[in-house]
Order: sequence, then structure tokens, then C-alpha cells
Amino acid sequence: MRFENSELRAFRAVIEEGGFKRGADALHISQSAVSQAVAGLESKLGTPLITRGKELRLTDAGKRLFDHAVEVLLDEQQTLEDIAQLKQGISETLRLAMSASINRFYAPELITTYHRENPQTRLMIAELPARRIIYEVLSGSVELGFGPFQKDMQAFATVPLYRDTRHLVVSPNHPQYAAMMRGDQTALQLTPLIAAALDSPDMRPSIQRLRDQFSTVWEVSSLRLRIHMVAQGMGVTFIDRKLLQEHPQCREFHIMDDVSFGRIDKQVGLYYRAGRQPSAGAGSFISLCERFWGL
Repeated sequence: MRFENSELRAFRAVIEEGGFKRGADALHISQSAVSQAVAGLESKLGTPLITRGKELRLTDAGKRLFDHAVEVLLDEQQTLEDIAQLKQGISETLRLAMSASINRFYAPELITTYHRENPQTRLMIAELPARRIIYEVLSGSVELGFGPFQKDMQAFATVPLYRDTRHLVVSPNHPQYAAMMRGDQTALQLTPLIAAALDSPDMRPSIQRLRDQFSTVWEVSSLRLRIHMVAQGMGVTFIDRKLLQEHPQCREFHIMDDVSFGRIDKQVGLYYRAGRQPSAGAGSFISLCERFWGL
């Protein structure tokens, strides 16, 4: 049994457009063709995919197939775009995801140099929280991840570039600032940790998960907004050492290294899925970064 892309395309259109007729209109085909495609999928799988009624609802099987359809059709679209680029003389696409700190301090020079050395390579670059980069590389949405390594990197081939330290910081504007300066760790339990993403259960810098040391965790993907929120006394956060040294607003923060979990040492570098040979474009970027850090 195999799924045809035309069937998946019709099924996805029905769900995304909210109906068989609207799905058919979006694809510029007849409604009966769309209905037959969805019925064919249900026949192959031997189970309903959509609960029909006033509003269409996906069954559990339908939800799983919809995720599969999105992934398959995304790959198809990307392949078509790559071929179009090749026809225009652009050799390949480098898909890269990097953390906010790398984007701020290193990306401008690296990308400028890379483009000068690889003018025919198309670039697709995303700034993401470090843990999100992991998922994007695993899913194949990006080829190269550039950021701090996590505890378990067995699924990746890694290229270590440098070590960094993140420090827990608080602003003098925080209402619990005086208590924190006295070493009162219970004050931290009254304040949110403002972070790019939640720590995963296996990332335990102390006896408990990091999130358990605070009243709650606010997920804020924007580095600029995290800094602003901490400066306003809304919570505490972890900041890279280089940012603390060079960002004017961050230099006003107090570093809480006396807290047992107040410092996190990280290896930073590039990584891609293990067992996969990097593309020529990715290989060129890896070589550039190794030169940049003198490796």
C-alpha cells in the first residue's frame, strides 16, 4: 500500500480549507475528484479519516495522516523549488537554524563571507530557541543547527566550535532584588524565569529540573524582549557571557553565580543528523566556521 501525493494533496486541502468544495476550489479540480481521493485513502487504511457533519473533524487516524501529508508535500514543494533554482543557475540551498546569540554576534560576518565564497548557494536561515533547533534538524526541516549542544547529542554529528557560559541574572528593578542579593533563594521561587523555551525533563543542572526553582516559566522567543522584560523587573533569565559583557542594558544586571544552578556551561557548535553526508553548501559553511574559530 502506498499513498499518492495527489491523494494527500486533496486530503490536506479539505482540512486546511474547511470543506470538500473549498478544498476542490483551492486545487482547481472538481469536488467529486477530491471526495474520491479522500475516500480512496480511507479505503486503503480501512478507517475513517474525517467525521463529516456541520464541521469537519479529523479522527485520530486522520490527525496522524494529516501530519504525514504536510511533511510529504513540504518535501515535494521544496524539491520543486530546488529544481527551479537549479534551472536558474543556483546550485543548491543551505538550510541553517541558529540561536539568537549567534545571530547577534557572529552571523553577519559569517554569512557575508559565506555568500562571497558561495554566491550560487541559496540561503534559508532561521533564528530559533536552542531546543527548537534540535527538533528542526531531526525533522529534516533544516540541514545544519548552530547553537549550544544539549545533554544528549547521539542523534547528531557535531562540530564543536567554542565554549560559552550562561549566567542567571536579575535587574535592580526587580521587586525581590534585595532579597536575592542577601542570598535568599526562596525569592527566586516567587519570580518567573523568562526563557526562550522550557527545559526538557532530562536537562537537570541541579537535583530538580531548572523550571522547578522558579514560580513559573515564561517562554519568550525574542532575545530583545527577554532583556527588556528582565530590565523592567518582570523576572529573571539566563544570559550568555558575551552578551553580558557587550550589551549596555545587560551590563546593569546582577549575576547570581552564588546560586547552585546560576551558571550553565555549554559547548557551542554546528550539528547535523548522524549518518548523513553534509551537502556541499553545508560543508563549506562548516569549513568557514572552523576557520573563523581557528580550528
